[in-house]
Amino acid sequence: MKFNINEYLEKINCPGCGCSELKILRKSNYEKIKNYEDLLKIYKSSGDELLIDQLSQCKKCGLVFLNPRIKSKIIYKSYTENLDQEHISQDNQRYKTFYKSLTKIIERNNIKNYEKKKFLDVGCASGIFLKVLQTFKFHEEGYEPSKWMTEYGKKNYLVNINNGSIDNINIKKKYDFISFWDVLEHVTDLQKTLNKINLISKDNCILIINVPVIDSLACKILKNKWPFYLNVHLYYFTEKTLKDLFKKKNFYLQDKFPHYQYLNLDYLLFRASKYFSFFEYIHKIVKNNFLGKISIPYNVGQTTFIFKKNEI
Repeated sequence: MKFNINEYLEKINCPGCGCSELKILRKSNYEKIKNYEDLLKIYKSSGDELLIDQLSQCKKCGLVFLNPRIKSKIIYKSYTENLDQEHISQDNQRYKTFYKSLTKIIERNNIKNYEKKKFLDVGCASGIFLKVLQTFKFHEEGYEPSKWMTEYGKKNYLVNINNGSIDNINIKKKYDFISFWDVLEHVTDLQKTLNKINLISKDNCILIINVPVIDSLACKILKNKWPFYLNVHLYYFTEKTLKDLFKKKNFYLQDKFPHYQYLNLDYLLFRASKYFSFFEYIHKIVKNNFLGKISIPYNVGQTTFIFKKNEI
């Protein structure tokens, strides 16, 4: 039987406001998808496959999202089966990134007496941010859909990591801090996730949302070559759409700043070569020598937003 991509697609209304009036920003191109296995390969949480789904924008609230998109159950199945060796190869750089980011959050927002506070990290991958939380003496807890990542984090970092999603968290649990580091754009049911955040957060809970911003200068300059136009990114946020979404759940924006992620130069060039061919040449030069191990901070629109519950 000939493969029909339409059998694996679902149409949705705006995940932000429910509106059905949408504007198409970019049409889909499924030429490379030949079978079901191809879908599972590209839908992994740290996937770097260029966007092939249709990009739409709500005419009412302005949220940009994929529609139609691959069915949610296929996406989540791929996440649970994710075996991402490349991701963990950069964990030492991610530790450096998270340590600097958490220090900045604490200092800029004058957070005091945080030791032993309950801190939830959603979509925590191998748990390297949880390791940073241990360093700061938080009571850390993470949830990660990838079974392989979960076991890797438990074994190698000795952190409190659970296999599953935010849906698996008991609503009796209440957290002082909740973080989504490059995760909110991946969740298949945005409103369900927002409602769950509200249920499991204490009053004055601090919520950290780190996402690539679609109206950033980098996105405007790079246009279709912006590296965060990916199949795995189901939503594309702006400060306005984020504020509107969280205001409905009584979370209010307190702070924001550019997020600089550290990666090894060889890994960064490898990712960049998918968009600009001359980076591939440079990557071949540096990948097998000491230059490839140089730690490089980069930002192409990633922004950290700090929200607080019940405090304008």
